[in-house]
Amino acid sequence: MSPNQQLNQILEGGFDSVVNTGVRAFTVESLAKRLAMSKKTIYKFFPTKEKLIRSIMQFVFTQINSTFKKVMEGEPNPAIQFIKIMETIAKFAGRAPLDKLAELKLLYPDIWREIETFRLSHQDDFYTILQDAQEQGLARDDINMRSASIIYINIINSTFQPEFFLKNDLPIRETIRGFVQVVARGIFTEKGLQSIKGYYEQNSI
Repeated sequence: MSPNQQLNQILEGGFDSVVNTGVRAFTVESLAKRLAMSKKTIYKFFPTKEKLIRSIMQFVFTQINSTFKKVMEGEPNPAIQFIKIMETIAKFAGRAPLDKLAELKLLYPDIWREIETFRLSHQDDFYTILQDAQEQGLARDDINMRSASIIYINIINSTFQPEFFLKNDLPIRETIRGFVQVVARGIFTEKGLQSIKGYYEQNSI
């Protein structure tokens, strides 16, 4: 197995382990057993647990970035781009139990801030999507899409925190979907909403 293959195996397995056990219980030893790999091999790439957890999060960021790029290049309809990207984000967020996310935020605040910075980094992507939707008659023409994209991503960043979901007893994936549907009805035209409806029906979401 090449070093790159080993690295990807560690990061993929590490993400699954963190999701299942949380960062407090997560250890290099348990990951090594899970992967049938020596601890020495893992330490070769990641000398500390914190560096490994940070790299696991960056691995997730890379996958989400890849989805943004793939969707924006391969899907011509910006209204559907908006939905596909948010479905991917909801899917990733929904994999981790809320108590495990709260644990990550508490024990590794610096890494959590990197997650928040990553969310904000996609503000321009959402602006591009909404602006394209507006130009194609899929979004309302009376909305400033620059402002809308800034407000949208900041609401997600400030509100969708582990304690918010825990305090209100809300499931992550379904809550994000509901929020997206509310936003879509306020931004997209009937033509855009019909595109979204067709996508949901076609994919049975």
